[in-house]
Amino acid sequence: MNENAVKNRRILIKNAEGGQVIADTKILRFDSLTNSVYISADSLRDRKYYSISAYIFAEDGLYEFSGTIRGVMVGDEIEVFLGKSKEKEDRARTRYPVAMAGNITHVFAGGRKIRLRKPMSIETINMSAGGVLMKADCGCFHIGDGFTLKLKVEEGEIELDCRAVRIQNSTMLTEEYGCRILEIQIERDRE
Repeated sequence: MNENAVKNRRILIKNAEGGQVIADTKILRFDSLTNSVYISADSLRDRKYYSISAYIFAEDGLYEFSGTIRGVMVGDEIEVFLGKSKEKEDRARTRYPVAMAGNITHVFAGGRKIRLRKPMSIETINMSAGGVLMKADCGCFHIGDGFTLKLKVEEGEIELDCRAVRIQNSTMLTEEYGCRILEIQIERDRE
């Protein structure tokens, strides 16, 4: 991993004890000598020692790290020691709980990508580099249906072209759709 792969990318940090999210922010810089990243001190409410799990949404995939935060501020930054990592790519590997609201903006029909007049709201349940599990209204999709999902993140929007591969936990109102990610595009906010 290098600075270009992670700088300005989203990092989700959870307390290893209890799993509470303690920061959801962007990476300011990366230090390869200490295998650590720096985040804004404002993004961490309690500046103390934590054992953490960190999830980095890098350009080439989703990574998990087991590390620590010492809570010491240097200027207006806090160092996050990453420790061991593993890239997440498919169903056989760990999925990460990432609850985000999103919108289905297009559906695929007859080999075409068709824009919806009114986007459908969904909520992600978990993600890996190769798939997403989301909750939506019952009957929105059938296995094999393709669509474009847009998720708002701090640095812009992530656009995922997906295909539904399974349906689970159906109720009268909602269903969970397991989807394979076919393509990812990142639209960065212009500063």
